Amino acid sequence: MMTALTTSAQGTGARVDLIGTIHSEWIKFRGLTSNIALAGFALLLLIANGVAMPWAYVFRDRGSPQADYDAYAEMIVDKTGYVGVVLAVLAVLLVTNEYRSGQIRTTLLSIPSRVPALMSKATIIAAVSFVIGVISSLIGFAVAPTILTGGGYSYQLEAPDALRLIGSSGLYLATLSIIGIAIGSLIRNVVASVLTTIVFLVVAPVIPQMFSEYGTEITRFFPIQAGSFLLAPHGTDPMGPWGGYLVLAAWTITLFTAAAITLKRRDA
Repeated sequence: MMTALTTSAQGTGARVDLIGTIHSEWIKFRGLTSNIALAGFALLLLIANGVAMPWAYVFRDRGSPQADYDAYAEMIVDKTGYVGVVLAVLAVLLVTNEYRSGQIRTTLLSIPSRVPALMSKATIIAAVSFVIGVISSLIGFAVAPTILTGGGYSYQLEAPDALRLIGSSGLYLATLSIIGIAIGSLIRNVVASVLTTIVFLVVAPVIPQMFSEYGTEITRFFPIQAGSFLLAPHGTDPMGPWGGYLVLAAWTITLFTAAAITLKRRDA
């Protein structure tokens, strides 16, 4: 079966440009039920977290000082990065499934320069992830005050801060998901790429804390941990929200650049 890219290229007699490539990738993305299911699963997890966190606060056992703290708005979105691993895995599958099926050869015949194909996949998963982050955080912030009020609690959240947290949720997930595109393109194998993504994002940050007295400091510079400062209360870390995001962006740009270079130099 010919891909949408090949059909488009034959119909125009020309190479497909980036806009056409993005459109074709969107057709491929929405055409697979598994893609929609994983994206929907991530959305449901984030919504569930946004609802569960205020409920957990209301029913928290405040017998210890660690459990007795004031409610804060960021609790609604502070686990966003860990749920974002699902979207990073989805991104891996967008790439590796084409290699497994052999469809990648048809894609690259339509886009000889190759890099636009990678960019289009990154654009699609970033856009989907951004929308998921925005929608889930909107729902969380809409529902949480009612839950907290029912237990006699509340938090203060001004409109500019709400917009910042909602937008940052989408930005965090969008940037994190591109790491999955990069890892999938570098490794190509479905299982190996998925496992590498999970180990890199979830397991690797724990290792420095096991073997070094500076482990906590080192862990701050891993993607999920650094990006999470976007959604943390002010003053949580000297790196600050945008400093943390720059660390996440640096990881993403480095991996994506390596993937693009490798894609251009390696056979399909």
